[in-house]
Amino acid sequence: MDVIETRNLTKHFGTGDVRVDALRGIDLHIGESEFVAIMGPSGSGKSTLLTLLGGIDVPTSGQVLLEGTDLATLSDDARTLMRRRRIGFVFQAFNLLPTLTAEENVSIPMELDGVPAKEASQRALRALELVEMSKRRHHIPSKLPAAEQQRVAIARALAIEPALLLADEPTGNLDSRQTQLVTELLRQLVDRHGQTIVTVTHDAEVGGVAQRLILLRDGVVESDAPQEAANKSAS
Repeated sequence: MDVIETRNLTKHFGTGDVRVDALRGIDLHIGESEFVAIMGPSGSGKSTLLTLLGGIDVPTSGQVLLEGTDLATLSDDARTLMRRRRIGFVFQAFNLLPTLTAEENVSIPMELDGVPAKEASQRALRALELVEMSKRRHHIPSKLPAAEQQRVAIARALAIEPALLLADEPTGNLDSRQTQLVTELLRQLVDRHGQTIVTVTHDAEVGGVAQRLILLRDGVVESDAPQEAANKSAS
């Protein structure tokens, strides 16, 4: 089974003369342990597609199937639970709470979802170990460089053991060296831990290490192909 699948996915904004067709019939199949980069010019529909894959918004028509469940058919509450428990999100802004330590930033979303504090702390530490941040678990965000803050944000997304990790411009606030570190980490999560990752990016370096590159233009898939060079370089 695909982790995430879309069927004839469309999204329109506005009506009449001001209607914008952001997505115009997107069909995608993304399986386990795939690292997929979505690229394209501004206005191509990248961000709209990511919000639909993550169940943040619903399509005008078509389907988004996460592990076989059509997100568009769920109630708002059910879709919220699906996001909390099966989808991890990483954004350009790290969105870390400034007064909490790295470990607390990772554990608190689970506690708010009803996970006992001890279990949440244990899961947070495992996630921080995955991103090589366990030794910095007691640091607050202001004491961490940008790349390490993003690693903590990635750990927070991984702590729920998501079926799908969605990353929206994950290196947008990083310099070239920090971009390389975060990009390598994302690839390692796929290669070593079998995580499925879909990222929207303008950064050619991020796109270059993905196993598969999807190019969008004017709301349609212009190309969708594996990247042999990335696979070979990562092996």
